[in-house]
Amino acid sequence: MAFPMGATKLFAYEFGVIEMALEFAEEDYVLEVEEIGGLTLSRLSEMLSNGDVDLMFSGYSPKQENTFLQVNIPMTRGILGHRAFMIHRDKSDALMHVKTIKQLRQFCIGTGSDWPDADIMEKNGFCVERAPRNQLWDMLENKRFDLLTRAIHEAYRELPAMQAKYPEIVLNETVILAYPFDFFIYVNKQNTHLWQIVTNGLLEAYRTGAFMEHFRNDPDIGRGIKEMQSGRQTFRIENQSMDTTTRTIDARFWYSDSDLYQDDNNNNTHPLIPSPSNM
Repeated sequence: MAFPMGATKLFAYEFGVIEMALEFAEEDYVLEVEEIGGLTLSRLSEMLSNGDVDLMFSGYSPKQENTFLQVNIPMTRGILGHRAFMIHRDKSDALMHVKTIKQLRQFCIGTGSDWPDADIMEKNGFCVERAPRNQLWDMLENKRFDLLTRAIHEAYRELPAMQAKYPEIVLNETVILAYPFDFFIYVNKQNTHLWQIVTNGLLEAYRTGAFMEHFRNDPDIGRGIKEMQSGRQTFRIENQSMDTTTRTIDARFWYSDSDLYQDDNNNNTHPLIPSPSNM
């Protein structure tokens, strides 16, 4: 794999999912990651298309699904699609009084230039300001937009470091925007063997309970779920970009309210996974 320089630690959970898939695979694979300064999603996708890397993960988009083989197991069980908001302290009271989605649409939301979230929100009638990821915090500090969207587990992970640099930015704790969305693993369409290896490895990790153990033991995801269950106002919107294949992934792979407590070790059957097209 290739990954942006300095970002691997922030995605330790996701790299753990890939390593788990290889660990439970029937063949001997190891994960090697090359960090590249300034690497963008478009460049990484080009590298995967050219065979310079074997796989990648990214937020779901129809383009990725159509270009590559998608391993149809959401990496965070859909927690990535539960969004909290960073906001400038001066405006925080206004968001705390939001009671309807119409009121939430009055705020302009900042997203990364190549984040699929931007399309989802725009199609649902939200004002969206796109910018390079490394500029978003400065823009929020300078009130170039009202809200910065982060997955709820990402928000709590990033908040201490960001507040040290931007003390006027706070995390809203009253509103969540939720939609079907997650990271997925993508493989070159010519590499159906690796697609099958990764898919089977994750299925086996689910069967043994290892996947759910990894999920539940991640402190950021655990904190995010507890916050989701704390009575926040949750506004649910559609992900109109999601293909039928992804939309119909077995519900057992998506978050449910029992995720922190349910015992999955007795599940000895593999849920049905759609086969890749054009095999």
